[in-house]
Amino acid sequence: MTFEDMDIADVRAYAELFVSVFNSPPWNDRWTMLTAKLRLGELITTGTFVGKAAYEDGRLLGIILGQKEHFYDGIHFQIQEFCVRPESQQSGCGSRLLSALKEELNAIGVVNVYLITQRGESTEGYYRRRGFSTSDKMIVMSEDLTR
Repeated sequence: MTFEDMDIADVRAYAELFVSVFNSPPWNDRWTMLTAKLRLGELITTGTFVGKAAYEDGRLLGIILGQKEHFYDGIHFQIQEFCVRPESQQSGCGSRLLSALKEELNAIGVVNVYLITQRGESTEGYYRRRGFSTSDKMIVMSEDLTR
């Protein structure tokens, strides 16, 4: 397995993976190729972007990406998207991809990594087993503006 920096030139392949993963359980989203390409393209083209793609024999297996943010105590990083092909899950691919990202973040001086995810063993539990914890200080709040 190899890890490469994500590149906007490959956004279509990333979007295909993204749609196939996030339109399936446990998320059951309704991404289209257009909306996925827009989302990933917007993230990739920011000046604060960092992202890794995992490949095996030239086949894209997973992606992890997000943004650096300057904060009072140093650079923080928000993982905004992370997905691995269903048939490559439970194989260590995701763990290795997360480790590759953390190595790069450590090398550029990031002091904190955080993310927002769904509650549940397959999501929250995955990150907990890899050293993440639920914040006692922060919560996620939202408001639906379409109502």
